[in-house]
Amino acid sequence: MRRTWFWSMVLVGVAATAALAQGGEVYCGSFTPMRLRVASGGKTVDQRAVMAMNVINKYLGGRVGRVATRPQGKNIMLFLNGERVVTVTPADALAEKAKSTAALAAKWSRSLSSAFEQSKALK
Repeated sequence: MRRTWFWSMVLVGVAATAALAQGGEVYCGSFTPMRLRVASGGKTVDQRAVMAMNVINKYLGGRVGRVATRPQGKNIMLFLNGERVVTVTPADALAEKAKSTAALAAKWSRSLSSAFEQSKALK
């Protein structure tokens, strides 16, 4: 019963990804580990959020969710299981009133890791 409910919620989340991305909120299950506020790389805020959730949804429901960061010039790339979720930019840091791009990337990394851990499949 629990497993059926869990997978039903995962499917609802995947189906509603585009609708939920409105406003730049990035969801991981029922958690919001980050909210994008600025366009970047030729993508709107909503497009960035949808791209991030597409990666997250690919691994949601699995047991493994390794979150990592890697600097790329002034930006920092945030990865889930080796796949880029989002590129954190100085404009993101400014919009979030973070001390630096690295500080914001660390915050989003911790938040995504925690959200994934709380959303992963139960044994």
